[in-house]
Amino acid sequence: MVRVDEYIYDLMKKILDSYNIIDNLGESKDDLFTLDLELIKINGLLKVLLRKTDEFSNKNSDFIKLNKKITNYFENHFFENELEKIKEIYSEDPQRVKSIRNSIINSLQDNKLIFRIYEIAKDLK
Repeated sequence: MVRVDEYIYDLMKKILDSYNIIDNLGESKDDLFTLDLELIKINGLLKVLLRKTDEFSNKNSDFIKLNKKITNYFENHFFENELEKIKEIYSEDPQRVKSIRNSIINSLQDNKLIFRIYEIAKDLK
């Protein structure tokens, strides 16, 4: 179980690192491209985390609750099309960049997903 915990902790740490990068971005065109890259990382890592926590849910009851939160995130939040449009048309508009960044941050905080990841990671450490 130690190896599984380390692996899941590492996934969660990477998600939290990308979240912190997004949270500290500004509103420039370069920040928009960084936002897109970090969101892609988070979504990929969340998909892996979903699979792994489902696989090992019998070992840790927190994983079941986390799976519900991740599933809810994927069902209710999709930013790829919006990001593409903003990158093409409005990348020079700091208000639009700020708005999409805030929407992404709020989506990760929705249903306390990011906070739950933080709490479980802290317990696994």
